Amino acid sequence: MNKYYLEQAARILSPPLYYSQLHRLTRPIYAGIGQILMFHRVLPITGKPRIHNHKSLEISPEQLENVIVFFKKRNYEFISLDDLLKIKGILPGRRKFVVFTFDDGYVDNYLYAYPIFKKHHVPFTIYLATCLPDSHAILWWYLLEDLVLDRDMIQLEVEGNKVSFRTETMKDKEIAFNKIRNWFAHADERKLSALVGSLFSGIEEAIPAKTKELSLTWQQIIELSNDPLVTIGSHTVNHFPLDSLTAEKSTYEITQSKKIIESHINKEVKHFCYPLGSHGNKEIQILKNTTYTTSTTIKMANIFPENLKHPFSLPRIMINSLTTDKILSLQINGLLPALRNKFKRVVI
Repeated sequence: MNKYYLEQAARILSPPLYYSQLHRLTRPIYAGIGQILMFHRVLPITGKPRIHNHKSLEISPEQLENVIVFFKKRNYEFISLDDLLKIKGILPGRRKFVVFTFDDGYVDNYLYAYPIFKKHHVPFTIYLATCLPDSHAILWWYLLEDLVLDRDMIQLEVEGNKVSFRTETMKDKEIAFNKIRNWFAHADERKLSALVGSLFSGIEEAIPAKTKELSLTWQQIIELSNDPLVTIGSHTVNHFPLDSLTAEKSTYEITQSKKIIESHINKEVKHFCYPLGSHGNKEIQILKNTTYTTSTTIKMANIFPENLKHPFSLPRIMINSLTTDKILSLQINGLLPALRNKFKRVVI
């Protein structure tokens, strides 16, 4: 079952699951000591047609504020990633914690999210892929959305084979987007270049324009980094799936991004996030040989003391436009992670 149907199922089933009170039974075993939350973009609602994949990566400013209030009402402690490894477990009287993280480095994190975090005095982390502010990123996932929404037919070449999709209806557009996205997401550097060249042939000027439109600038990143509430982490140089790269190229992506960010903000970068969640023992070993102290994944689970013994594979809870208070309650109390992870308690 793909992400769209999983999220729709969670949204439909969350009210009856919530009112069943089953999450009260999972709470003692699966709730853990806190959560790391994963966000991408924060944007005002426009009502324009969107591909679901991006709706699932975005929330509105109002929703972000609601999430903060949700945890405030439950007396959570809002901490930074720097504070995370200082936690050894739940001591008598200790509150549960929550960590807010954002992936990629979108300008809306500065325009819409940052003022809300300042208002509530809540710390957060932005994991930065340096290709965004350096203006050489190829944000193919947003370029692909524009293309699919604009056209009634999509054609491209995939490993020497010509492929076409009819994209007349929204259902057609969703199917085409998800199929093409899967090819891009699992492509190595060579295949990715070929896919980009084929799909965006004739509209090459749209690539840098989209990057400039959506990316944080270094000036904004420096301003953010000077605020004690904000931690700047690394998300590689080029946002490639690391498990598709050689050890040498993965090492470059992991270490060079750190150097680039540090050269701009004049602070040590201690935290890393795997692009597209792709990682294995290769990437963990590379990180262990650096001065990074943590790395996060896209695995959905709560944090337990055991997770802190494996700081380079920390799970997170994704927050998006489909997240309601009921869904979030089921997540932090462990019911949804337990079902998703086949009742495995600690996910590494």
